[in-house]
Amino acid sequence: MTIRLDRDVLAWFKAQGKGYQSRINSVLRAYKEARSRA
Repeated sequence: MTIRLDRDVLAWFKAQGKGYQSRINSVLRAYKEARSRA
């Protein structure tokens, strides 16, 4: 799968260290769940 992210957004997540892909997934999941409740 491919997802397009702005360079600055990806750079910020990468700067947080190892596991940045999992953190991106967690953020997207939280957004999905918040929108599902609305």
